[in-house]
Amino acid sequence: MLFITKSIALLLLPPAGLILLAALGLLFLKFRGGKELVIISLTLLWVLSTEPVRDVLISPLETHYAALKTDPTTLRQLAKEHTAIILLGAGIYENAPEFGGRNALSDHALMRTIYAADLEKTTALDIYTTGGHGISGKLESEGKVMQRWLIKLGVAPEKIFSENTAKTTWENAIHIQQILQKKGIKKIILVTTAWHMPRAVHVFKAQGLSVIPAPCAYVETKGAYNVLSFLPQAHVLADSSDALHEYMGILWYQWAYAE
Repeated sequence: MLFITKSIALLLLPPAGLILLAALGLLFLKFRGGKELVIISLTLLWVLSTEPVRDVLISPLETHYAALKTDPTTLRQLAKEHTAIILLGAGIYENAPEFGGRNALSDHALMRTIYAADLEKTTALDIYTTGGHGISGKLESEGKVMQRWLIKLGVAPEKIFSENTAKTTWENAIHIQQILQKKGIKKIILVTTAWHMPRAVHVFKAQGLSVIPAPCAYVETKGAYNVLSFLPQAHVLADSSDALHEYMGILWYQWAYAE
């Protein structure tokens, strides 16, 4: 099921969705509407690769929850309330040559892990990593890889607990809630990428947990736009695709897990 849903999402989202739309237009080029489909697909490819359009898509997701107040007094107060830090996985950089062929973290996962380690230093709270093996069949789970990197970043091993079976955000919440319930923990500081936070908060709250959002790795343009902002850029297209994926995920969860 996971393979099917991932495949469908990849085919619908840019760039595959736009390529398929253009191919459909070329297939019916001699018929009415074929040329228009090609033009639409190329236009969408351009605009989704520009910073202003990317920001329009991603800003509602990133601004839904404000950044966590990082003053030591606020964070230390949370530490007194029987709280845990939850770190969500975001993919693995497999067989990294620079690390002797061991698995490392993807860009998003690394930013989340750095932020979680920084929060632990201030609050002294335990960190629970969560992420399974996905659909790649890799031997090492995301939870274990994040655990190893937290130790590299200076977090004591006894402060880290890993959940190693979840394959989706919904499963992250279910499995973590089961672990925390046994320890009597009902409040969490949730660490994930800013654009992923609205969906993540929803699913963890659905499991009865009190959630303090701790978003990180913002991508929206912080300064003024320039001429380059309106030219297509590959990484901007990837950001737009991430935003569209989140909107699809929110709608899917509302339908699939509606009470």
